[in-house]
Amino acid sequence: MDSTEEQRHQFKMVEDNGEIIVEGEIIGRSVIPYYDDLKCKAIIALLNSIDQDNFVKAEKWELFEEYFKEIEETLTEIKKFNKFQGNVIQ
Repeated sequence: MDSTEEQRHQFKMVEDNGEIIVEGEIIGRSVIPYYDDLKCKAIIALLNSIDQDNFVKAEKWELFEEYFKEIEETLTEIKKFNKFQGNVIQ
């Protein structure tokens, strides 16, 4: 896949009860099937937009630590496998 056209990937994270936690759309150019390169770029962009100080000011530092622990654990698990190990939610 080598596309010069913009690609779109929609995503969402849903609670067990069906409540949407977060959803969004990534738009950009991709050269990898299923837009995995585009997803990585979006993750990097979002991580670069996080300001630790906002968690401190909101007195929610434990939330910052919880999220980043989950991010680190997720990255560790992803690197263990060659294939997608979750369920695609559309």
